[in-house]
Amino acid sequence: MLSYLAQRFLTLIIVMIVVTMIIFGLMHAVPGGPFSQTQQPLPAFAMRNIEVKYGLNQPIWLQYLKWVWAALHGDFGIPFEEPTETVTQLISKAWPVTLAVGAWTIVISYVGGIALGLISAIRQNTWIDWVLTSFATTGIALPNYVVGFLLIVVFAVTLGWLPTGGWGQPQDLILPVIAFALNPMALCARYTRASALEVTHADYVQMGRARGLSEWRINLNYVLRTALIPLITILGPNIPNLLTGSIFIEATFALPGLGSYFTTAILRRDYPMIMCLVLIVAVLWGTCYILSDVAYTLVDPRIRLAGASR
Repeated sequence: MLSYLAQRFLTLIIVMIVVTMIIFGLMHAVPGGPFSQTQQPLPAFAMRNIEVKYGLNQPIWLQYLKWVWAALHGDFGIPFEEPTETVTQLISKAWPVTLAVGAWTIVISYVGGIALGLISAIRQNTWIDWVLTSFATTGIALPNYVVGFLLIVVFAVTLGWLPTGGWGQPQDLILPVIAFALNPMALCARYTRASALEVTHADYVQMGRARGLSEWRINLNYVLRTALIPLITILGPNIPNLLTGSIFIEATFALPGLGSYFTTAILRRDYPMIMCLVLIVAVLWGTCYILSDVAYTLVDPRIRLAGASR
């Protein structure tokens, strides 16, 4: 296991290097620059001074090596649009908001989706199955920003139970988390139902019933555990998307999270912010894939990792 994890993390480091090199090259290959998008073009001497200040006049390979060296020391530079703060300071203020929404979304969507999918499979072809399947289909079809607007109209404007947006109080989490969690919960419920139905008719499940095991024990130890295997493959990589935020959800509920930086940094050609965000996403994706492989062995001991001790 340890040798396998070491190999995977080494591969992750190589992938991060390749990804950052590609993104760094693409950023500088796009015509224009971060200071050429102003309404009033800067004089040539002013542009040269800015490029010297930020090192943009140096060769691209040298700029990249300097960025790597600084990143290894925890310095991701100063954002061009907000030079009074560092990139690390901006992200440290915005990411906790996104992490809070994302963490609650993961818990609610996965736990709720697995429970709804399992109930739907157990009550196959009943009115409960029809209601839950309709809910899952609707949840997948509706974009999260549409769900957000509907929640605001009903619970904030019409009923007045919850705030329309903002951040700072516990109730500010409720509507964004519900809107954000509906789609992954519906997706999780659909896959859980399909996987559970395949397992329900398996020989070892029928053998368990023949031995006189209770239905709850069969559903928990046999059906649910086996149904989790395809869910790990499909839903595990979705965790980085939830932990880095949704642009639409954060804009709908006026959350000061990380999601807005993904668009503003690109539109403003904010190179330091783009590189830091790309690195965060790459690390999250690679880590989640490694954890998914490990989770396979926890759900099904018959699965062994390549290079793990036998």
